[in-house]
Amino acid sequence: MKKYAILFLLLAGCVATGKRLDVNVNNAFPHDEVQKIAIVTFETSLNKEDTTGHIVKSVSVGKVKTTFTSIMARELRKWERFAILDGKVLEEELELKNLREEDFLHTGNYFSLGRSIGVDAIVVGEIEEYGFSYVTLPTGRLVLSQASVVSFKVKCIDVITNKTIWSVNIKGTSKKDSERVLASKLITEAIKTLKAKLN
Repeated sequence: MKKYAILFLLLAGCVATGKRLDVNVNNAFPHDEVQKIAIVTFETSLNKEDTTGHIVKSVSVGKVKTTFTSIMARELRKWERFAILDGKVLEEELELKNLREEDFLHTGNYFSLGRSIGVDAIVVGEIEEYGFSYVTLPTGRLVLSQASVVSFKVKCIDVITNKTIWSVNIKGTSKKDSERVLASKLITEAIKTLKAKLN
């Protein structure tokens, strides 16, 4: 009986739902000058199992990255403040100019990209967690808590100065939503908060 009580407490601690949302805006930046934004595919170091106590859902990492990028583009388009360049259109533009995402992502210099494809800013993101919480029992056995966990960082960077215009750092857990639904809700809330801060 005692063993089951301990297991229940462990699982109860892991399935607590909630979110942490941190949206920062560079108030010294002239935000009205940003009209066209390119959203590049989010980066991630996700693997099947990580050391933070989460298991990545059995989907391809490429699909996870594409999902986050497309949700971010969708929510920014809804705002109707910016022209958004993403996905296939961005790929085609880069191909026409003989550019690759890796070339500017690793250097962190976006000036040539902005001049080449005519954007004012670039949105880059990093997916840190996407999966289920779990606990490791003393026996070494893993027990899933059935709580989805998603965390990520996003930055909008001015292509001329390389300064951060705004940034989002967010983490959420849910017992009822899938990772994809949770990611969508978190990004929607982040953009809503950003919109309130910029209007």
